[in-house]
Amino acid sequence: MVLKRTILALAAATAVGAAQAQSKSVPDDWATFSKLLAVVQVLVNVAAASQDDPLAAQRAIDDLIGGRNPEANALASEIFAGVPPAERERLLGIARSMVALGRKQAGPGEPGAGDAAALQARKDLTAIGLTYYDRGQFLEAVKRGDLVAVRLFLAGRGIDPAAKDLLGNTALDVARREGNAEMIALLSGAIARRASQQSP
Repeated sequence: MVLKRTILALAAATAVGAAQAQSKSVPDDWATFSKLLAVVQVLVNVAAASQDDPLAAQRAIDDLIGGRNPEANALASEIFAGVPPAERERLLGIARSMVALGRKQAGPGEPGAGDAAALQARKDLTAIGLTYYDRGQFLEAVKRGDLVAVRLFLAGRGIDPAAKDLLGNTALDVARREGNAEMIALLSGAIARRASQQSP
């Protein structure tokens, strides 16, 4: 949602640039318009690369706004070379505010692609006789090395990937004890993602 709003805003900016270029018919305006289109292309490429991972898309946008995307930085340097520092900072402030507004409007309850995947995983678990929020069933799937079921439990988002059994062993402990390298990697990744989502 945030990415779409950002792309729409930049598209609007490029349309304004095009209108100004047509009204003035000055070659420099078309060069600036072309550079603005290049920025939009960077954003579209970011969106395409992280289409299935909303967090990756958000990190990519944060990198663009925070000046950590070399391609976007080079384009911005070209576009705003003649713009005084105060106005440059104002433009960056507008971009940051736009992203913050998009995040606020998206809100935690708005359904997205991740929600559809979670719903499908829950349906798939139900179809094989499992309950997406049952910690015991999740830990049993880890113990027996059932990667398909464990992936569905994680995708269904009904359990904590660091869930513990009655003896205090986490799912990762169980996977390590069983020596299942693929399960260890799967659970380690899920635990790391959850920790990054919960950190401010």
